[in-house]
Amino acid sequence: MTDRLTELLESLGSILNLSLVPDKYNACSIEIPPIRIQLQLDSTQEKLFIFSKIIAIPPGKFRENVLLEALKANDLPDPRPGVFCYIANTNHLALYQSYPLFILNGERLAGLFGSFYELGSSWHDSIQKGQIIPAAPSTSKIPFGMRP
Repeated sequence: MTDRLTELLESLGSILNLSLVPDKYNACSIEIPPIRIQLQLDSTQEKLFIFSKIIAIPPGKFRENVLLEALKANDLPDPRPGVFCYIANTNHLALYQSYPLFILNGERLAGLFGSFYELGSSWHDSIQKGQIIPAAPSTSKIPFGMRP
């Protein structure tokens, strides 16, 4: 019998044309440049976590400004594709979200994954270019023709 994560990954994989299987930690990392997204169940096996380190930001005023804008983005009304956080020991801006398993199927997860990817990659690209926040969202970067 396959578990719920395996079922979701198989379904998502068929939509994305990827072979997705959980690793020995019962997680799955999907690298679609410029970011890597990890999918993993919580300890109760009732929620799916989606997580990505977006980009390392060196200390200074630029990082302060980026983190301030990320906090502002966190205050936007739901539904939000992700919540920004900061990992101090590696200086990374990161993004995460969680969803109850009972609402997910492969198609719904693909849509949520696409929105998460778009948000993360747009912030990555902007920061890499020295911009504090991304320009207006674009659907051109969404992989595999998915829509946010």
